[in-house]
Amino acid sequence: MSRQPLEIQQPPRGWSMLLMVGPGIVWTGMAIGGGELVLNPRVGAIFGITTLWMPLLAIALKWFMVNEIGRWSIYTGTSIREGLALLPGPRKWLSWIILLSGLYLGAVHIGGLVAMVGVITSTILPFLPPYAWAVIMMLSYVLLTWSGRYSLVERIMMACVAMLTITTAFITFRIFPGWGAILDGFRFIVPTSTPEWAVENFKISPNPLVEILPAMAFAGAGAINSLWYSDWVLAKGFASAGYYNLGSSSFDLAQLKELGRNEVDKLRGWYRVMFHDALWGGNVLTLVVTGFFVLNATVILHPLHLAPAGVNFIMTLSKTFTEVLGPGAKWLYLIGAWAVIYSTMATVYDGYARLIDNSIKICLPNWRQYLSIPLLWRYRIWVLYGTLTNFVLVYMFSAIPVGFLQAASWVEGTYLLPIVAFGIAYLTRVILPRLYPPEMADKVRPHWAMTAGTVAAGMFYLILIIYALIL
Repeated sequence: MSRQPLEIQQPPRGWSMLLMVGPGIVWTGMAIGGGELVLNPRVGAIFGITTLWMPLLAIALKWFMVNEIGRWSIYTGTSIREGLALLPGPRKWLSWIILLSGLYLGAVHIGGLVAMVGVITSTILPFLPPYAWAVIMMLSYVLLTWSGRYSLVERIMMACVAMLTITTAFITFRIFPGWGAILDGFRFIVPTSTPEWAVENFKISPNPLVEILPAMAFAGAGAINSLWYSDWVLAKGFASAGYYNLGSSSFDLAQLKELGRNEVDKLRGWYRVMFHDALWGGNVLTLVVTGFFVLNATVILHPLHLAPAGVNFIMTLSKTFTEVLGPGAKWLYLIGAWAVIYSTMATVYDGYARLIDNSIKICLPNWRQYLSIPLLWRYRIWVLYGTLTNFVLVYMFSAIPVGFLQAASWVEGTYLLPIVAFGIAYLTRVILPRLYPPEMADKVRPHWAMTAGTVAAGMFYLILIIYALIL
């Protein structure tokens, strides 16, 4: 039985490329809802402007990794997880790490966001405690998703997120400390101790890297979250996306050997679209927004000796608005922050459900009982998994969001980032060209600078981990 020829859409050109921008903006929105809104401003508030370079360098380096993730999906029509299963070594070793990490993070990472939504909602509507609001917010997302009405709520929240971001930028320009201070933030200084006021008043660890590493791990997005860019590129309809559905692809990689110059040129056109989406819609936008949030915290909160911590973290962060715009700005911040975190919660709910299901399919391809379940219901099973585990965790730990996010980032960001970065560099540099005819290999192989940047991202975090262990 002959196979159907591979269908590759004609890539957009010129200004029509703007219509395809989207996956990078989703990546930015997810980043704002974790590290950028809470963890990195917290580091800035504790250590001051000398740490400004840290999240910005981390985000810049992650662009190389995210670009290579998108490259794989453009040139293969499959998710990056299916590619990582091809790495040499013990069979599917990284796929198993991703699956086990996904099961852990599907509870802890979502738990941090759910706890955060609960705290913010309880601050706005104090007639229920944070835990009760956290449960209500979880259930509301599940009901909205299953009823197909989440898209309307999402549009309203995106308007709130835009309002928060624009106001944050306005405040940054109002309190801009001068270029001399900005240059102080790029002297590449790593703090060797935590200020006494932070240790005594807010129970911050005396080891500064206990705070800094999780924040840098979530700057932009962590290792597992970055893999989702692959899903968003395919879900948006890039290249041969017609084979993709809810995290899995039916595409046969053996077909790549049959591609000629015309098809490969189309894929290269789609790669250019993805390149600009990841660069401008993802990386540059994330850099700018992160700079605003961190700079405001360093200029406003650090001199006041205030660190976002405990259940009052959101009220501390709201002072970046109220100290400049007056007491009424508290509500502007709270509503915007609520929209940011709720939309991020929705993104990670969806991402972990797709990741866990797809990873099980990769690691256990002969588990017929599981794979016989319809794809949509497998997806829903893992959405419910996130809901039930979060229900227990948020109750057990009294909805303390910062601790949840740090626990997630140590695994998802800090320790996994070097492994995933090195794996992606090898996958796109060595394995991807082998899937194509020899005469087409150089057309799909990444430029050496992209591979070097991805390796540099892994080395950067590896050095920080070693430094943290010996400090």
